[in-house]
Amino acid sequence: EYERLHSAERFRLGKLRKAREGHVVTSQAPYGYDYIPKQGGKHGYYKINEAEAEVIKMIFSWVGEKGFTIRKVILELKKLDIKPKSSERGVWSSSTLTRLLHNQTYIGIAHFNRTKAIVPKKPLLEKKYKRITKTSRIIRDPEKWISIYVPAILDKGLFGRVQKQLDQNSQR
Repeated sequence: EYERLHSAERFRLGKLRKAREGHVVTSQAPYGYDYIPKQGGKHGYYKINEAEAEVIKMIFSWVGEKGFTIRKVILELKKLDIKPKSSERGVWSSSTLTRLLHNQTYIGIAHFNRTKAIVPKKPLLEKKYKRITKTSRIIRDPEKWISIYVPAILDKGLFGRVQKQLDQNSQR
């Protein structure tokens, strides 16, 4: 038990060090990118997936320039038969699109150490003997985030317009 905890702490500290050095610490890239794993002496990095990047630009322009709601974006993607990267049903969900539209990776800034694992206050299932107790996540203070610079798909102006439009949509 002690060795397991000690090993987990070493992994966590290693990931923090790697992120502070500016390297991508992940195994799965967001939609629009491909993760190229460590090869030889070169660390893993994000490479823009051109086909998915065009979809990202389309989604952001629909929201930022045409004022689409998330539900309208889902309908348009369904009409164009564009499927998400990983989905059992092959359908875009509103939560996936909301996360995608708020993700700063698309303007060239990925974040590490953004969330923290916690024990849930109101667990769905009460299990007495759980191996992993911290099954919920909360967002840390932004000053604790570690920024990692990656290739940008969008410009900051369009990203800002999308954030304003999402705020307006949520107020309606």
